[in-house]
Amino acid sequence: DSKCEKCNGLRLKEESLCVKIDNLNISQVTEKSIYDAKKWFKSLDNRLDQKQIKIAQHILKEINERLDFLLNVGLDYLTLSRASGTLSGGEAQRIRLASQIGSGLTGVIYVLDEPSIGLHQKDNVKLINALKRLRDLGNTVIVVEHDTETMESADHIIDLGPQAGVDGGNIVAQGHIEKIMETENSITGNYLSKKKSIAIPRKRRS
Repeated sequence: DSKCEKCNGLRLKEESLCVKIDNLNISQVTEKSIYDAKKWFKSLDNRLDQKQIKIAQHILKEINERLDFLLNVGLDYLTLSRASGTLSGGEAQRIRLASQIGSGLTGVIYVLDEPSIGLHQKDNVKLINALKRLRDLGNTVIVVEHDTETMESADHIIDLGPQAGVDGGNIVAQGHIEKIMETENSITGNYLSKKKSIAIPRKRRS
């Protein structure tokens, strides 16, 4: 593939690219990661004059709020220009989650399938807090998840088993995490309570 000679791959008319804020056009801004974009938009408070701030204050408020939502679900590394077709399932789920939190809808049932996939452990708390925020708005949030931290934060757990696939399909235990841990025939509960564990291999597989 070769870049368009007219716009040099920026996909906008020359007139649009001539409009700049703090010496950057919109395509240059969208090349920033969400983390860097948040810092850049925040810095505009000190770079714009009072008249410009007055004009931009409402749109900057909306942009900063949306960037915060994306940061709170652990997507700080994505660029704003990232094509949706290149996102992983977990990333796409978390983007939809961020937009739903921003919409302020209530009385909705959300079902998420392992939203923590691909998420660094340090960002797990951010994701869990985002899910709680969605719940606190007055929604029901159902999460299919194997992550310990998520289960510890859940209001109610339904443990299906006793094993996976054709060997499962029954409700083995349900309730708060302590209830799951107390259920003897719950494989999940046995691992959560440390009755069972998976040893870390001494040697990595090649």
